Amino acid sequence: MNFKRKNSVVRTKKYTKLVRLSVIVAAVLLISGLVAYGWQQYEEEKYPEGTERDYSLPDAFISFARLINDFLTQNEEEEPEQFLEENSSEDEEDRIVIVGSSDEELSGEDPAEEQEPEIRGGIVPKTESDGYYSFKTSLFVGDYFVSQAHSIGYFEHSKFAYTSGTGIDMNTLNTKKVIKTEEGMLTVAEYAGTFEDIEAVYIIISAESVSWMDRPTFVKKYVAFVEDIIAVQPEAHIYIQPILPINEEKAAKRGYTVTNEKINEINEYIVEYANENNIWILDMAEEFKEKDGTLLAEKTTNGIRFEKETYEPWAEYLLTHKAHK
Repeated sequence: MNFKRKNSVVRTKKYTKLVRLSVIVAAVLLISGLVAYGWQQYEEEKYPEGTERDYSLPDAFISFARLINDFLTQNEEEEPEQFLEENSSEDEEDRIVIVGSSDEELSGEDPAEEQEPEIRGGIVPKTESDGYYSFKTSLFVGDYFVSQAHSIGYFEHSKFAYTSGTGIDMNTLNTKKVIKTEEGMLTVAEYAGTFEDIEAVYIIISAESVSWMDRPTFVKKYVAFVEDIIAVQPEAHIYIQPILPINEEKAAKRGYTVTNEKINEINEYIVEYANENNIWILDMAEEFKEKDGTLLAEKTTNGIRFEKETYEPWAEYLLTHKAHK
């Protein structure tokens, strides 16, 4: 569209209309003046000198001329605005130019209204409890810890994939087919992949699964297990519960060699891995520590395994620390 050419045409039309109006005004004034002058001459010849004359007709012409002049003058002043209003809808898309506008603004889309990416990962903040039923699309995965929670009856609306019994550690948990299904035996991760419509997966491994492994070996196998879970439930929010502290005195009497120092080192790597991979962290270890950092003695049977009543504060923590809706 040639805007200069179009503006020139608009100005020409405007001036032409003004000239016409001016000619009409001049003609009306001239005619009114001639009529008034002729009438005055007629009155002077008709009436002797000193008698009262009737000027009502010429006054009427003069008043009429003034009225026409005022009306036309008002039209001239209002004409540009009226002209613009009459032509406001003509070629509107061609006449409107938005200087410095981006493609998003021209398309009518407000970049500020774009949804921000969903935040996943980090320490789970404290929230209001929505009750156990809100966990109906949650899957709990892990070792005996998850098995015990399930058998007690916590989170009964949720799904579970776990292994229990003797001879299970992070090594066998990751590779051994321990869950029997109609299709055959599956690993815990394989079984976790059979559930549909899962919105959150809680991965919970206890100190008992550390067993004989040193820290680097355990961390390597732990990360591999977590990534297997992510692979079978890629859309779910992933939560990990760092390994809870133990009562070293009781654990030593039962033959366990794992220590809280080793657990703390493992947890440092687990938390670092979670922060780098959009994984939620359930930072609940402090809830189960004595002042010296060991697990509360009355909350464990063998230094590692919790008693049934211990699961109540654990369940309460999960109910009040939920990042997904």
